[in-house]
Amino acid sequence: MEGCVYEDKYFKVISPEFPLNCRDDGGHLILIKKEKVTDRSDMTYQEAIDFMRISMAVGKAMYEVLGIERMNYEDLGNWGVDDAGGATMHLHFFGRAKEQIHQIRGHHMFLYPKGHKIYEGHLKPFKDEDLQQLRSRIEEILNESKYIRMAELAGL
Repeated sequence: MEGCVYEDKYFKVISPEFPLNCRDDGGHLILIKKEKVTDRSDMTYQEAIDFMRISMAVGKAMYEVLGIERMNYEDLGNWGVDDAGGATMHLHFFGRAKEQIHQIRGHHMFLYPKGHKIYEGHLKPFKDEDLQQLRSRIEEILNESKYIRMAELAGL
């Protein structure tokens, strides 16, 4: 089951049931726009501000809650090019732990091909307590002055 970590007028952040990056390697969250667009250039300026606001807050929360060494923010969408309606713009948050199990520290994220068996449950998702801590910390961060100002500019 996918867990929702954050949601507002334009976006939601989910923890996928079958992550592309194991919890032990730093974890995986996805920022999804509620109304489909194929590219970030298709967003309104309000949505673009909110996109940046959320990505900053989620990244900061992952650093603080999970104790990761590095955040990778990846705007991919290539696996959806042949889907009905084409690819959907979304952003992946890949935490990078200092000690990696399935990834190589200091290298780009390695992803197996779409449909590979590694994505059928081998990579651990976040635990419920991880998700609760992330939710709480994201809410605290979003109450900081710069994030409040960004929310105002985004029409939230």
